[in-house]
Amino acid sequence: MATVPKIDARFARFVVEDLRRRRIPVDGLLKQVGLTRSDLASPEGRLPYAPVIQLIERAATLAGDPSYGLHLAASLDARDHGLLGFLAVNSPTLMDALINLQRYYKVVREGEFEIERNGAQVAVRLREADPALRGFRQNSDFVVATLVRGCRDLTRQAISPIRVECVCEEPSEKVDYADILGCPVKFGAEWTVLIYAEEAMRLPVQGADTKLLQILELACQKIVGPTPEMQDLVHEVRRLIVERLPRGSANIDAIADELNMGSKTLERRLAERDQSFSALLDATRYNAAKHYLEETDMRLSQVAYMAGYTESAALVRAFKRWTGTTPMQFRDATGRSTRPTS
Repeated sequence: MATVPKIDARFARFVVEDLRRRRIPVDGLLKQVGLTRSDLASPEGRLPYAPVIQLIERAATLAGDPSYGLHLAASLDARDHGLLGFLAVNSPTLMDALINLQRYYKVVREGEFEIERNGAQVAVRLREADPALRGFRQNSDFVVATLVRGCRDLTRQAISPIRVECVCEEPSEKVDYADILGCPVKFGAEWTVLIYAEEAMRLPVQGADTKLLQILELACQKIVGPTPEMQDLVHEVRRLIVERLPRGSANIDAIADELNMGSKTLERRLAERDQSFSALLDATRYNAAKHYLEETDMRLSQVAYMAGYTESAALVRAFKRWTGTTPMQFRDATGRSTRPTS
């Protein structure tokens, strides 16, 4: 039997508390969507998705506010979002915070959360796991505005995305996207996407506590559950290498630490799967470099950075070892137009 998608009860509590502040009765609304006061007793509880999404959609109608999801999210501090909010607040940089949100997203929602780097831009992509639950505008607006407000709270800078893409259709009434998000918005997309400048991702999180971060990560790991032990270990190591390549920290000690094991233990477990860390690192670097050369017009120095090299010459040497040719000769062979190689 299929499981019912669940969502953090905190989301529903935000809506109910907001309606009460507006002096709008909530008992009838809760009954309409199939929820009770006892369902909302604990913010850490889990509730079925559909009633909670219906709750915020109907709340917008009751409040007479077409920008309800945006306004509600913009009124909340990052710390209001419980465990995941505190995890982000104590991450070293904005990119680290987003990576932690991606890693533990299922603590609050059952959906897809991806981070894509493309040259000078970073895209955060989200969507609900159940296709039937996508496209509800107030829910989508709440998620987008939560991330935008969170990025500002964490860095204490008034940063905005370059562009936002929403799954929902463009509303017929005026909605305060420009005021809340500070950027253009595209509608009818397949994913909810926030695109930021890559330089914004390097901003430090102000007041982050690394010791508290370790405690919060352990709490999230307990909720999410352990990483599967067999072939998924190889997949997880590859994923962590990809995340860390642009930061220059894709080394076995750091990745073993993220997996809560020693580096010798990680090497032994990879060997049991006929793999080695050095081979995975080399292959991942090659695949990353090949992808950026084939699919983008990034400069050679940018490709080197994304593949984890501090200088272009190191990438050239590695690429000759992998393919017998230089990166730019490889790009020319693919038919992509080239830019200066510096």
